[in-house]
Formats: sequence, structure tokens, C-alpha cells
Amino acid sequence: MDDESPKTVRDLMFVERPAETHFPESSTPGALRGLALDDDNALVAHADLFPANVAAITAAVALLGAGAALGVAAAKAAPHVKSKLNDLRSKLSRKANDTTEATVLEAEPEQADVIRLCPRTLPSAGSGSAARRKDDAAG
Repeated sequence: MDDESPKTVRDLMFVERPAETHFPESSTPGALRGLALDDDNALVAHADLFPANVAAITAAVALLGAGAALGVAAAKAAPHVKSKLNDLRSKLSRKANDTTEATVLEAEPEQADVIRLCPRTLPSAGSGSAARRKDDAAG
């Protein structure tokens, strides 16, 4: 197909065809035929063509442009967002460790607060409390 031929007309169209069908290739490179074929290449239907109006084309182009811009922005922002999230995770981890250490320190008494009891020797068998009183009075 020659673009400069006066007998050639090109229109932008929306195509509707049944699900699970495909278009056969045309003898013109890159072109498809308007027949809807199944996986066995049997004719299922003819495709329906609808004229594409300017508003629909403009909306489609704008949507594609916005999607592309959003994708580029997300790709550029991703390293910065990841860095900030890693910083936040690090801060939260450090805060959790500090809280755990403080809790452990509060749970363990300091040496100065510990009351130490000295063991007392019990009297041997056979010695009564009277003998102990004598020792205490003498000593």
C-alpha cells in the first residue's frame, strides 16, 4: 500500500471481535485482515469496525501520556523512597533495642540495693539454748 496513492484512504478505527479470536496477517507487511479466526484458523466472524472520534483519540493519548509520566516519576522516586524507608526502619530498630535494654536494666537490681544476709551457724545437736545464753553473756 503506497501512502501517496490517491486511491488509498486511512481511517483510525476501533475494532470489536469475539473473545479468543485473532486476526490473520495480510499480504501487506504489518497489516491484519478484518476476519476473526479461532486457534485452528477457522473463520468465526467478521470484525466490526467503529470510527474513532477525536475525543476518544485525545483521551486515549492523554491517558497513555499520564501513565508514562507516572511510570517515569515512580522509577525516579523509587531509590529516594527506599532510602527513607530504610532510615525509618533503622531508627525504629534502634529505638526498640534501646527500650529493651532499658527494660532489662530496670528489671535487674543494682548492687547497692541488694540486702545481703550472712548465714548464721546453727547450734550443734546436744547444746541447748541455755549453753548459748552462757556464751553470749560471757562474750
